[in-house]
Amino acid sequence: MGNAAKLGDIGTAHDGFPPTPITAGSGTVKVDGIPLARKGDPLAPHSKPKHPPHGRSISGGSGTVFADGKPVAKTGDAVSCGGVVIGGGTVNVG
Repeated sequence: MGNAAKLGDIGTAHDGFPPTPITAGSGTVKVDGIPLARKGDPLAPHSKPKHPPHGRSISGGSGTVFADGKPVAKTGDAVSCGGVVIGGGTVNVG
């Protein structure tokens, strides 16, 4: 279980690249009044000196809880390029 992730929550840093926020979420499901994040939702691109920016998306999600047909993202779920999601919602997801 982990806290549900939502629009604006953070994907952690990796390999010297900074953390970035989740930039999209569900159009129909909200947590604390904010769109819920799901597997496949994007995070802001990030870069570091001498490395071009690269996109990121949520690559992990719940195996049992879905929103709009997609697994719900929660604290500890993987981000495509490295790092993990840090959910700040008040709802726990299995």
